[in-house]
Amino acid sequence: MEITFYGVRGSIPTSSDKTIKYGGHTPCLFAEVDNKILIFDAGTGIRKLGSKLFNDKRDIYLFFSHYHWDHIQGFPFFKPAYQCGRKIYLLSAYLPAKNEKAVLDQMVDPHFPVPGDQIQAKVRVMPMDNNRLTLGEIKISTCALNHSGGGTAYKVKTEQGSFAYVTDNELHPPGEVTTEWSEWVDFLQGIDLLIHDAMYLDKELKHIHGWGHSLVSQVLQLAKEAKVANVVLFHHDPDRTDNQLDNILLDSKKWMAENYSDCKVTLAKEGDVYQILESGVKLKLNLNQ
Repeated sequence: MEITFYGVRGSIPTSSDKTIKYGGHTPCLFAEVDNKILIFDAGTGIRKLGSKLFNDKRDIYLFFSHYHWDHIQGFPFFKPAYQCGRKIYLLSAYLPAKNEKAVLDQMVDPHFPVPGDQIQAKVRVMPMDNNRLTLGEIKISTCALNHSGGGTAYKVKTEQGSFAYVTDNELHPPGEVTTEWSEWVDFLQGIDLLIHDAMYLDKELKHIHGWGHSLVSQVLQLAKEAKVANVVLFHHDPDRTDNQLDNILLDSKKWMAENYSDCKVTLAKEGDVYQILESGVKLKLNLNQ
């Protein structure tokens, strides 16, 4: 099982000499699991992924956390969508059925020259049975996000191991709670690799409380209580520089070493490839280096 990061930023793409190291594309995660193509979110990072997959004829399973722009805006530039006969399945949970084709509905005049109903690929909504899905040996379960308008967290399990993709999730929202802290601990218990929204710092809470995102400190505590083996901090603030992210990583590693040394902390970086093996999780390489 391999997981590759193609987009790691939140809200809006960013490009400058101060964000080169971690990357500036909005969310897109590529997972190759049991010879199946799983993609999580279609932010601007999916454009580069589309070039990689253009000559790969396998079906594509595209999972959405939710339909905010930064998670769908790259799809109109996804090359496989323009391949005649290519099969792309759209999946989500805990979101209104009327929005299941939001990724195509954004492709309308005057915003985009090619209407969503005129692309060549066979794009279909795939229903999930009781918010779960089985693809061969792959078991996929879900949990509802604490985020405006709702959303989906995904947990993927195989005989090799497991990972979870949880972005745009506020672990301690100020208002109504969709999924309680204890439920997150149960859902993520013993995961080999947790990828979780960690957009903000404690000192920023008063300005962003209720925006649907988590603090770094909250995610570290969750990883500890859920006994996660590896946690990747994800969905970086677009204004966060490489130097600032480096410091967040150093502080996070220090905290984890002092509080739960069995868990390894990293920050999501475009091009990073993680392998999940029976022997554990390995950061294999970075495609951009």
